[in-house]
Amino acid sequence: MGNLNIDFKDKKNLYCIVTIVVICLALYSVYTYIWDPFQIEYESLESQRVSAQKELDKINSKKHRVAELEMQLVQAEKDFQKLKEMFPEEEKVPLRLQDLYSVLRSSGVQIQKFNPEGRSEREHYIENRYSIAVNSGYHMLGYLFAEIANFNYPTAITNLKLSRYSGIAAEVQKAETHGWTPITMSVNFNLTTYTSKKVGK
Repeated sequence: MGNLNIDFKDKKNLYCIVTIVVICLALYSVYTYIWDPFQIEYESLESQRVSAQKELDKINSKKHRVAELEMQLVQAEKDFQKLKEMFPEEEKVPLRLQDLYSVLRSSGVQIQKFNPEGRSEREHYIENRYSIAVNSGYHMLGYLFAEIANFNYPTAITNLKLSRYSGIAAEVQKAETHGWTPITMSVNFNLTTYTSKKVGK
């Protein structure tokens, strides 16, 4: 390559050199004072956007979780109400009588006695006992016990005693005449229901 000789006395050459220098300085200024700060600001804003998006995702996730918890709370309140019905804090004798008389009527047994026999406190609940005597046929008694088992609160039948009904001969004769199910047994048993103990008692 030959030597590059620039004639600085030539105004055209001088003008070109000055123009190149001005362009280079302009480019440097644009990069240093505009583009570089812009890039830094852009990266900072992008980092803030990513961070904000993560926070938003967390909030949305928590909102979804809150909705789930609210649904669980509603269901828990319903379950609690059912438990309160099953284990009320106070024994509801009129309601128990109403339930029992209803199934007694539908089963066809003849009630002879329904006596509350007191209550016994356990660690977490109270037992409420009733002494019951009925006159019944075999199928009537089975239906009665099945209905008691379907009460919406826990029950227990104990001390079941069966004996021959004293008026069985007359019952059999009536049954043959009228076609109904005869009373054949005298039945005694204890019915136990349960209630919860109040906290602090």
